[in-house]
Amino acid sequence: MSTLSEANRSDEKEADRLPDSGTELPRLDIVEVNKEAEEDLVGYSIKTSRTSLTTSRATFSRTPSNMIAQPEDEDSEEDEHTHSSVLITELQIEDAETRDEVNQEDVEKQEVDSLYDQLMNEPVRKGDIKVILYDDKPEEFYETDLESEAEEEEDFVISYYKTVCEQLGQVPVAYFLHRIREPTIRMRYRGLGNEATKAIALALKESVTLERLDLSGNWIGPDGANSMARLLEENDYVTDVILSDNKMGSEGGEQIAKMLNINCGLRRLELSGNDFDDKCAQNFALAIENNKYLRELNLSHNRFTELGAEYLGQAIGSNENLDVLDLSWNHIREAGGIAIAKGLKENVRLKVCNLSWNGLGVKGGLALVDAMSSNQSITELDISGNRFTQEVATGFAKVLSTNDTMKILRMGNNLITSAGALALATGVNNAQHCEMEELDLTDVPVEYEFLRTIEDVKSTRPNFRVKHGPIMRAGNTLQDISSPAIDVEKIKKEPVVLLKEHIIVNDFRLLDILKRYDESSTLSISAEDFIAALEELAVPYDKKRLESSVKAFAATSTGKIYFGSFVSAEHKKQMAEQEKVS
Repeated sequence: MSTLSEANRSDEKEADRLPDSGTELPRLDIVEVNKEAEEDLVGYSIKTSRTSLTTSRATFSRTPSNMIAQPEDEDSEEDEHTHSSVLITELQIEDAETRDEVNQEDVEKQEVDSLYDQLMNEPVRKGDIKVILYDDKPEEFYETDLESEAEEEEDFVISYYKTVCEQLGQVPVAYFLHRIREPTIRMRYRGLGNEATKAIALALKESVTLERLDLSGNWIGPDGANSMARLLEENDYVTDVILSDNKMGSEGGEQIAKMLNINCGLRRLELSGNDFDDKCAQNFALAIENNKYLRELNLSHNRFTELGAEYLGQAIGSNENLDVLDLSWNHIREAGGIAIAKGLKENVRLKVCNLSWNGLGVKGGLALVDAMSSNQSITELDISGNRFTQEVATGFAKVLSTNDTMKILRMGNNLITSAGALALATGVNNAQHCEMEELDLTDVPVEYEFLRTIEDVKSTRPNFRVKHGPIMRAGNTLQDISSPAIDVEKIKKEPVVLLKEHIIVNDFRLLDILKRYDESSTLSISAEDFIAALEELAVPYDKKRLESSVKAFAATSTGKIYFGSFVSAEHKKQMAEQEKVS
């Protein structure tokens, strides 16, 4: 016991000789903490700043030894440094840039843009790309040994695209990777954005296999438009590009228009739904005049007004290369329609023109009538939804009677009335050299006589197509207010039906009587002979109306009524009956 007491007193004296654990020690400055230093600090709590270590200052903090809890295990060995006056228990890092904060997002954007410009301007060389191997995995990764030992080199373009994505901080698009070598790449409405578009443009700038590219609906914006413009300036192998619904705006449209002044490979370009304004229209007008290779241009669903139409109209008049131009769903209006019509009148090359849903009005429509009277190149014209009236329809009916190049005319969703529809059908029917294949009058109401006229057209042109709105019992003009309604089902049972432009014979016994009156065998008789034939047939009819109608028909031609169409109808009916029997 005395021995233990002496030992305890000896320890107390030694402890009294130790300096205070709170004694100040010199501050340690650390510039950088490497991996070895981190391994030495295992077991201590480390607080790190988000700022890079190379730009921060680190210090050690002190903890008095009497604040450190001693281990309770009596069998543990005593550490030789137990009595150290100061223990380093925490590493704290002070941020050296707190006084000079920098907008990191702006810096990163500038770095990405600088890198993109550098990659776009540098030629792609195979030696510059790190080659990745398909089978670059450890042998133990495979469960079997059936795989070939030969390593295949990954496609060069794929490697380059992955490298570009890594440098731009983008995730490679798997769909694009699988189709990067195909002649047609369609990535519609995939939410690419401008950054992913930059990487795609860089990967394709020297592609010799790509012919058609569709990036519609990806909201690439002005920056993405700039990337695509630079791609098409570099690559002349691409012939067909669709960039619709991408919100490029005025800035993006300007870049695309400048590209058209340089590109020599594009044949078709669709740019609908990109918020282009009149400034873009001016740039595109200049491109249309200068580009000698583009054949199809779609600028629909934009914001061109009458001012933009003035620029485009002048370009259309001087262009000799465009075959297809789509300006539908803009804001061209009457003055713009007149300007476009003036250009079409001078144009000698354009074949398909779409001006639908622009509110051209009556004046714009009449200007187009005048243009089509002299234009001999347009084969398809779409002027639907432009607030046209019967006056415009009547004008186009006269054009169709003399025009021998137009094949498709679309005038649906206009206020041309049933009389205007009938005038168009009659114009097609009376044209001797008309090449019309389709007449589209969607949502335009028609009457029974229109249908009869179309039947006459189809008798000579079996492939003729027509679209129209509801069939009315009477016309919808002021002149039709007092006219009797026509029931389509009932008139089929009447022997003779009198219409505005037709006399319909449903009783073919009348034909035998008419042939007896036709002494010259020309299938034509006088008005008096026609009335006498009806009297001989002894069928009920409105005598006064028949006499006035028959005389009106006879007065418009040679003074006689031609009934050859009745004979043709009878012949067709007989042939149909024979086919049923056989």
